[in-house]
Amino acid sequence: MEKGVVIFTGHGSPMNAIGDNKARKGWQDLGKSLPKPKVIIAISAHWTTDKLYVRRANDNPQVFDMYGFPQELYEVKYEPTSSIEYADKVLDLLKGKAEINNEWGIDHGIWSILANMYPEADIPVVMISTNIDADPQLQFEVGEKLKSLRQEGATIFASGNVVHNLRMVDWDNQNGYKWADIFDETIKQAILNRNFDKPINFKAIENYELAIPSLEHYYPLLSALGAVEEDDKITVFNDYRELGSMSMTSYLFKNN
Repeated sequence: MEKGVVIFTGHGSPMNAIGDNKARKGWQDLGKSLPKPKVIIAISAHWTTDKLYVRRANDNPQVFDMYGFPQELYEVKYEPTSSIEYADKVLDLLKGKAEINNEWGIDHGIWSILANMYPEADIPVVMISTNIDADPQLQFEVGEKLKSLRQEGATIFASGNVVHNLRMVDWDNQNGYKWADIFDETIKQAILNRNFDKPINFKAIENYELAIPSLEHYYPLLSALGAVEEDDKITVFNDYRELGSMSMTSYLFKNN
């Protein structure tokens, strides 16, 4: 069994799921370059909760948790199965820190990317929420507890944005504000140097209040980092900012 990978990807605007854009091409290329995983353990910025939840079901109803976009986006259909077997493994590894909750499904933070990586929707996806009541270290430890599933061919997949400030979005800006570029680059260099303490202690980085005005899009990165092993090769993809205050910078951690 080939060891599973760890992915953190920025998802940005839901419109990245369709049409001709850099993010979508990056996701499509990534899917083609990787072996097919046995199961995907998905940590979503858009399932934001005040506890840690796991969906324990055989299905994943598609959630269109975005409004006011072109009809074409709502016509994307992506509903992979889930896996009770692997949901139970996740719950066991999280050792009572997570609870079962089947009120959510697969949201656009996950399906917009997987629909481009694995368009056949033939890989089970186990959904995990982002607990914004946890401190950063606990969010990192979620990934640490799940990393053993990689030995079984599971991909640990986290989706959010390193920089995500909707209040400062500029739809005419195809790049990032200077502060967004600097914050994103600081996190990237820390990750490439395997200094994961820096992303965990992000409040010590200048302009973190602008980059992370709320935690839900940043926290999935910490869970991804927790699942990384010492001999993983780190690859950066979709390395850019858009709309001024949105980072698309994404990471692949692969052992072989």
